[in-house]
Amino acid sequence: MTPAKPRDDLLVSVALSAPPRDEAGLARLAWLAHTLDGAFRYWEVLVAFDPEHDPDAGPLLARVPNLRLLHLRPGASFYQRRLAVASEAIGDVVVLTAGSEVGYLDPVAMIDTALSRHVLVVGRHGDANPLGAMATAMGRGAGLTIGPHDMLTVAFPRDLLGIVLAHPDRLLALRFPPVDPRLPVVRQEIAPAPGLPRFRGGSETGPLLVRRVEILHRLTISSAPRVLTLVAVAGLLATVGGTLFAIYSIVVWLTLAHVQPGWFTTALALSLTAAFLGSAVFGLAIGLRRLLEAVTGGDDDLVIDEAAPIDLFGKVMDEYNVEIATAQADPAPSRSAAE
Repeated sequence: MTPAKPRDDLLVSVALSAPPRDEAGLARLAWLAHTLDGAFRYWEVLVAFDPEHDPDAGPLLARVPNLRLLHLRPGASFYQRRLAVASEAIGDVVVLTAGSEVGYLDPVAMIDTALSRHVLVVGRHGDANPLGAMATAMGRGAGLTIGPHDMLTVAFPRDLLGIVLAHPDRLLALRFPPVDPRLPVVRQEIAPAPGLPRFRGGSETGPLLVRRVEILHRLTISSAPRVLTLVAVAGLLATVGGTLFAIYSIVVWLTLAHVQPGWFTTALALSLTAAFLGSAVFGLAIGLRRLLEAVTGGDDDLVIDEAAPIDLFGKVMDEYNVEIATAQADPAPSRSAAE
């Protein structure tokens, strides 16, 4: 059977946050390049590279064609490296992955799904994740779509990648897609290539536990808007409660003939203090919430889709049908005719 012709109507970018550190990882990356070359005519592989800590890039350059090594400043974290390669990718579809996951997912299938359905395609494994439930709950608070078995490999159509890169917390949004109607998510089950061992999550730039702690830390920070909303509600309740208790104290003092000495002044001081502190907390919380909204925006992209059966370019072609014909040059007169 004649092999299918590689697609030549799009450019594909596959980006890795770190180069392979052993021969097995280098072989898997070469397999990835061979797979892309068989399916697409135009493709590139981007690898974040730290000259001070990463191994020699010579074998990588020799075995992987269409390779772009991005030299990063020393000390960049795993998610900063991931952001760097995602920002530099120029493909119509960008696949962010890690060396430890190359070979365990079908990149061509993920790219085809991302294009045909216009969705983000996230890899999914079946291993246990002890922090999965906690991360999922914190993700809801931070406005992120987190699955307990999500992998690092994600396929982004170009326009959807632009939305993710515009997110206030781009480092975390590239790992876990934000909850946004413009960013539908489809998960692809793991399908290891023959000969690969059982998949176990890991990171090329540090221990897995360190990376998970960093995720939980960033999720806590990203939950600030919703936490401020809860604080504002609590402050408002404290203000209302303190005000009502102050009114109750005044009514008791005016209507009852005998009140325990010192009760009225103590109750009034406590109630007014609670009302003041509650109003102060409420004002600070809504002020900080307003500042976050002003910094992050959110009202500029209200239109998420459009349905309009208008073909302006086709109308132009119909209305201005211009044909350009090249005039044939008159043949030179023969010498006998000139004479």
